Amino acid sequence: MNRRHMMLTLPFAGAALGAAPAAFAAREETLQPLCREYLDGVRSGIERIRDAEGDNMLRAAEAIARTRSRGGNCFYQWETNHTIEGDMFPGRNGDTDLFIMGYTMSKPAVEPKRGDLLMVNVIRAPLEDIRDKGIFVIGGSNPWCADQDQGLSLTENNRRLRIQPYADIWIDLPFTPYGSLIRLPGEEVPLGPTPGAFGMISCWAMIADAVRLLVRDGFPVQVRGDESPLRATGGRVRIDRPLGERYIAESLRQINAVRGEFGTIRRLASAVADRILAGGKLHVYSRYREALCQEANQRRGGLALINATWAEDPNFQGTQKDIVIMGITRPDDPIDLRLMDRYRNLGMTVAAIGPATRDGRTPSGRTVPGEADFHIGRMTDTYGLFALPGLDRK
Repeated sequence: MNRRHMMLTLPFAGAALGAAPAAFAAREETLQPLCREYLDGVRSGIERIRDAEGDNMLRAAEAIARTRSRGGNCFYQWETNHTIEGDMFPGRNGDTDLFIMGYTMSKPAVEPKRGDLLMVNVIRAPLEDIRDKGIFVIGGSNPWCADQDQGLSLTENNRRLRIQPYADIWIDLPFTPYGSLIRLPGEEVPLGPTPGAFGMISCWAMIADAVRLLVRDGFPVQVRGDESPLRATGGRVRIDRPLGERYIAESLRQINAVRGEFGTIRRLASAVADRILAGGKLHVYSRYREALCQEANQRRGGLALINATWAEDPNFQGTQKDIVIMGITRPDDPIDLRLMDRYRNLGMTVAAIGPATRDGRTPSGRTVPGEADFHIGRMTDTYGLFALPGLDRK
């Protein structure tokens, strides 16, 4: 990339990072801040999912609960962060034992059988009619399968990828053909992914109601994570009212709260641009390869200026010219802290995106948000949202 092309691309070093940095202040007067445009696009899409697909998601939750209560298995191949593992990583707080990971894209731990269920919105090869095998299908859309009208934007192979014809329940997610929202001057394809947000929120809205229904009927559900056991009484949500709508409402509240952090976002965007223009690099880190570092250039809608890295990355090389954005899920994760120390020792600038609290409280020891040069994510917490009767974690 030559310097002139970089100047066209760089002002928005990632739509999630914010508006034009200081180096481009002269152009800023004529540009809509892209952090707002991106945020508005994500929020609008989630509102469309709520309004158009709320009934279907509740039906899907009922099917999941019915399958589990009858002794069936629920298989999971739903894209939540550009991969099916992105939001179901080991030790994830608030995760449940409802699903078995994989079906066609990774080998599941047990073989599917009649009476089981598959929740799927991503495939890489044509799907057989698994309903003939007695498997109930909850299907959803994505930008690179032919269930959406995308014309010639798909390859011949992708035009053969269909899920909807095999779905008993269909969840239509409002993706653009590219899965991205922001068009930059001089670029042929848009920037800024939406599949992660739409997939995550639709998935967890369905899980919330499935767990509620199972708890209502006395079926045991395990909630994973390191949250301390909840008290036996107090603060429990009602099980006679849908939780999916409440989950979406809380998600929208937290997305709206990002506006309160625009000042930090803009300062971070400026720091990123200044480091790159001075010859440095932007690294994006997450403990697991399938998490935030998937936002890099190996995915459609990602930015080629991003250098992905993760905890076990054998090829990472950083310098004092560089800046790293750490995506975290726990403020005091020991592996994240070890990597932050490594980046500090190299002289890198460190930013963090993620929760600063556990159950509303800042941990007493070291935390990544407490020591980072920039932190975004004050509206989030490490643990789940809903304390249900009979469960020891939210």
